[in-house]
Amino acid sequence: MTSRLSLVAGLTLAALLPLSAQAQEPVRLGFLSSMSGTFGVLGTEQKRGLDIALEHLGNKLGGRPIKLIEVDDKSSPVEAADAANKLVEREKIQVVTGLVVSNSMLAAIDPLLKNNVFVIGANAGPSQLAGEKCNQNLFVVAFANEQWGTGLADYLNRTGVKRMMFLGMDYQAGWDHAKSVAKNFKGENLGEIYTPLTQMDFSSVLTQVRAAKPDAIYAFYVGGAAVPFMKQWKQSGLSKTVKLYSMGAIADSMLLPAMGDAALGLETAYSWNPEMKTPGNQRFVEDFRKKHGRNPTQFAMFQYDAIMLLDAAVKEAGPEDADKFRVALKKANFQSLRGNFKFNNNNFPIQDIILQRVEKTSDGKFDVKFLEVIKKDVQDPHHSSCPLKS
Repeated sequence: MTSRLSLVAGLTLAALLPLSAQAQEPVRLGFLSSMSGTFGVLGTEQKRGLDIALEHLGNKLGGRPIKLIEVDDKSSPVEAADAANKLVEREKIQVVTGLVVSNSMLAAIDPLLKNNVFVIGANAGPSQLAGEKCNQNLFVVAFANEQWGTGLADYLNRTGVKRMMFLGMDYQAGWDHAKSVAKNFKGENLGEIYTPLTQMDFSSVLTQVRAAKPDAIYAFYVGGAAVPFMKQWKQSGLSKTVKLYSMGAIADSMLLPAMGDAALGLETAYSWNPEMKTPGNQRFVEDFRKKHGRNPTQFAMFQYDAIMLLDAAVKEAGPEDADKFRVALKKANFQSLRGNFKFNNNNFPIQDIILQRVEKTSDGKFDVKFLEVIKKDVQDPHHSSCPLKS
């Protein structure tokens, strides 16, 4: 009897040893983002959010150590594709996060997914990947590009805006964001204008806006183009007669000091604000302020959420067991700083859309104030084209 018990105990211990050893192996995590070039300020901000998340987790994911490989795609889709291949071939990466720009994400996604790497997108949300090209190993924590525009258009329709123009940067995110508002706006569409990524002089565009005489415009400008657009908008005098709407990244805590009065009164659609009273948000905002002397932006917040999602999933199953890890990710068993959060069938979020406004604070600085939730539980318009099941 004793011998039989010893044998059973020995076999049980032997079965557990590989699992125990696996639990001590580092999770091989790649951070692929644009930390230089046109969108360099955005990727650098993402990294700040990643750093704070890992500090809060003791530099572990689900209790396991991490091997973190950082790669700058230099705001270039070609560089992004090359970096993705190197992460797979040289680093044997298991999970990739970051991916701040839609064009770079689209370039990097195939070499990652074809090699069974899990991708946790923390900003870019191109429409193609939300629909027919969705993938069971791709989870986008931030948003689908057209999500905020859907919520904002509902608000514009309710508040009686009749005539609009739509402006944006001439790339995937610019098209997705501006067209989502245009498509859902019930008033008169006076035209859409898309400008090259390197364009910093918007005088000809603003001349066209003046001639069209809209009630309002929607403008998608981020990164290096945001400040010159906002300053020229103010200088044109159009802000006296035409209301400007956008998404939050056009005027956030990184850009407001350079914009000053040019951004005053701007209203934007978003899914998070530093003032929100959601669990964990105050700690995140305060720790970010201590390090960087200002409020965090969405780029830091979404990356923080992405790391917290990974932490929750790794607690249940490591990426070595792809099926179990996928199920754990889908559960989204973490507390998003946004509050309400869950994944749709296409692994893009279902979330509330808020409205916020740039205001001047008592100390003479500028801040983005939370106004209201304008639409709850917003799904992206492409999820029904995704063959994945909920």
